[in-house]
Amino acid sequence: MEVGNIFRHLLVHNEAFVKNTEVTKFLAYATHQNPYITLLTCSDSRVQGDILGKDIFNKVFIIRNAGNQFAVNRGSIEYSLFVLKTPVMLVLGHTDCGAVKFATHACVTQSKEIVNLSKSVDHLMKTDYSSLSREIKTEMLPLTIPIERGIPDLKKIQNEMKELAFLSQTNVDYQIEKALKYYGERVKEGKLTIIGGIYDFVGAYSNQLGRVLITNINGIINLIDLQESARSIIKRMPNYDENSGGYKITSELISEKVTRIAV
Repeated sequence: MEVGNIFRHLLVHNEAFVKNTEVTKFLAYATHQNPYITLLTCSDSRVQGDILGKDIFNKVFIIRNAGNQFAVNRGSIEYSLFVLKTPVMLVLGHTDCGAVKFATHACVTQSKEIVNLSKSVDHLMKTDYSSLSREIKTEMLPLTIPIERGIPDLKKIQNEMKELAFLSQTNVDYQIEKALKYYGERVKEGKLTIIGGIYDFVGAYSNQLGRVLITNINGIINLIDLQESARSIIKRMPNYDENSGGYKITSELISEKVTRIAV
């Protein structure tokens, strides 16, 4: 899109937002914020907050960087957790992640033994990352740590779309592992729940594009235990009724959306 159209887009669409939003919505939170989710996600333009709901105003404190890395924005994370006291931290990766692709390429370049390991690796090796600036590479290179863990399991998957999603899933696990080192006590005390997820817009997990799949809860990654943990969280709801229609729908969604790419 040409810069003139982009600039016009900014002006026009913001004005539409202003006209379509009740002024009371702004006045209610003019001097404070009260989010209940700390969202650590990727900078990718395909990942936007509205995948969690149409209206996330004052509900989600969003922190973004390449590859949803914990260490890059720890200060912002702790502001949300300790000052704003959000009870949930969601580490959200996504399918077709460019940062994950870069880290995979870097791992393979360092270890020629795994070049022919999978279809996704073979394709990535044809990508030229030499033109990326030092700053870009410096931010993404720490991702080689979790990606290196996941690469040996790719031969068990043998599906390019699922392979890359699995590496994103492995990265989310790693970022939660890092977070638990600092906030594990808050989790044990029941003050914080750390949830890991993958936003799937390519169909790696199911044919339902656009779903956020829950792949990790407080470090739990065994599928049976993971789904049980999800159900135990639902049982904390006020007026919880296992026989209600709402619970049955939620239980079905847990069976479908609390899942992992297994190896």
